[in-house]
Amino acid sequence: MTDDPTIPMGDVRQAEPGSDRQGAFKRGWTAAVKDLRANDESSKYSDGPPPEELTWDNLGYRLGSVFGETDDDLRQELFEWCKKKQENES
Repeated sequence: MTDDPTIPMGDVRQAEPGSDRQGAFKRGWTAAVKDLRANDESSKYSDGPPPEELTWDNLGYRLGSVFGETDDDLRQELFEWCKKKQENES
């Protein structure tokens, strides 16, 4: 994915992510949902765009910014899809 023009600094996500990276993805998503709500505290990403390097955390944030509040099953499905896509592009 390092040639992807939408990711200027490249993909630095850990390959073969375990539960810790899955947790990071979901934390990023939760931060995005928090930022979409006008009355909540801001997240670590609210002061600017996500970092240019793609991590599991800010990938979750990016998708959470698009899809907003969802159930855990959809978040898990999207994590698995991203994981499979990363494996196929390696």
